[in-house]
Amino acid sequence: MDATLSEIHRVQRSFRAVMDAMARPGRPEAMPLATGSQTRYPGIGKPLATLIDMLVDQATTFSLAQGCDDALARAIASETHAKSVMPDAASFVIVPERADAPCIEMAIAHATAGSLASPEQGATVLVGCSRIAGQDERPGSVDDDRPLHWVSIEGPGVRDAHVFGVDRIDWAWARNRREDEFPCGIDIVLVDGRGVVVAIPRTSFVSLLAVGKGVK
Repeated sequence: MDATLSEIHRVQRSFRAVMDAMARPGRPEAMPLATGSQTRYPGIGKPLATLIDMLVDQATTFSLAQGCDDALARAIASETHAKSVMPDAASFVIVPERADAPCIEMAIAHATAGSLASPEQGATVLVGCSRIAGQDERPGSVDDDRPLHWVSIEGPGVRDAHVFGVDRIDWAWARNRREDEFPCGIDIVLVDGRGVVVAIPRTSFVSLLAVGKGVK
């Protein structure tokens, strides 16, 4: 198969995975990753770079979590033609995997919720994680000794509840502290190093179930 055609198919499958994740809050979906280890964005892995390339363009704006260097902002602006702005004005807030808890908490706290007249202007926060797991994924199926935070997602688009595990929970605490009033609010998309993606829309309720390698 022609390399260009193969890349187009990969991007199409990745886009469908993200759309499926947004339609099924809290349910992990897998994006196929490009070959090679390098991205055009310094300090960002391929899965988060794929989300940026897919969602951020010249018709949108973006902001980086505090502590990210200017080289990263310049690279994203150059590749996507989007404008870098303050978090309270950005369409997309980008949080690299290396960002610590205070950085992600500040990024989420300052992300715009839109307004009652224009709730669609609420930001989408893209969060890089080390590990995301589905509820049916057996403990030990991936060589990773880190405990996971098992999270339950309920609300529109979810029958009963969807449960997944993630290595960081700072995004959830920061989101809950916002106390946005619907239809205003933010959407969050988590992605790990394997390309597993989970979406948490503003309409979802987030609860922490347990911490450990698995959940029953």
